[in-house]
Amino acid sequence: MSIKENRQSIIRGIINSSRIHTQEELVKVLQEKGIEVAQATLSRDIKDLGAVKVPDDKGFYYKMPAPVIAKNPMNVDKIDISGQLCVLHAKPGFASAIASVLDAAAIDGVMGTIAGDDTILMLLRKDADNTLVENSVKAIFNISEIVVRTATRDDVKYADDICREIFISSQERKTGIANRTPEYISEKILAGKAVIALSSDGDFAGFSYIESWGGKSFVATSGLIVAHKYRGMGIAKRIKEQTFMLSRKLFPQAKIFSITTGAAVMKMNYEFGFRPVPYSELTDDPEFWKGCEGCRHFDILKSHDYKMCICTGLLYDPKDHIHKQHIIEE
Repeated sequence: MSIKENRQSIIRGIINSSRIHTQEELVKVLQEKGIEVAQATLSRDIKDLGAVKVPDDKGFYYKMPAPVIAKNPMNVDKIDISGQLCVLHAKPGFASAIASVLDAAAIDGVMGTIAGDDTILMLLRKDADNTLVENSVKAIFNISEIVVRTATRDDVKYADDICREIFISSQERKTGIANRTPEYISEKILAGKAVIALSSDGDFAGFSYIESWGGKSFVATSGLIVAHKYRGMGIAKRIKEQTFMLSRKLFPQAKIFSITTGAAVMKMNYEFGFRPVPYSELTDDPEFWKGCEGCRHFDILKSHDYKMCICTGLLYDPKDHIHKQHIIEE
């Protein structure tokens, strides 16, 4: 690593670990670490790193944005255009960097941008073509409209993509995600027991399915996955909501359960009224537990007589949530 690369790596670490409001503050911290740097050199380092200033109660401080601002859908969540105003909603801390990208793009009809912490205001000319502006922004940030719905027969073609994404995620997390075959996924889709997320151009974005056990007294929501390029857009929560509603519609009296190692999935389940329970409160249907055989941690489950593993058991009992029955009709 060169002297410049080492210095910039240290600067990145300082910005990520503390609030630096001025270059003078940054110079002092670097000096404390034994690094002397000229103001002009520091300015170039900050520009090279892509650090931006965002507001706080003391003024503005430096913040590192995502490694890639443009061509990354996770940084711009929503676009609203009305009259001569266009508002972009972004992840906290990214607004200034996104505004810089928009300014550099010089979109026809745009007079300028104003950035806060997570919101960007674009000022449009009176004669601006709003549709052109919106499409231009979507093209810059690779934004696609995502539809989340019950899967149909036409979606069987995505079975291979779904299985591939499940496998890759299981390798990345090194946790208990059971592998599935395209045939298994296709079966769930054809039975009307799956939810899929697709982009406006037909690209696979996410998936989950449900299945009944123990004489339909239990329903499991399983296989929740979001394709890598669409993560960070809130798609998982939308899929979870649709699978929950589908479960309640198809099996209104059944207890809904899930086993997972994912903190995000647990959080979503809690929001829907699930509670953590021991495996003894879940289904004892042996066919369900056979589905865990493809998990790398199956030996742990088997050695504990199917009563414990690294996954957390979560349960929703409709009898405990009578006041939420209206969700089926929404």
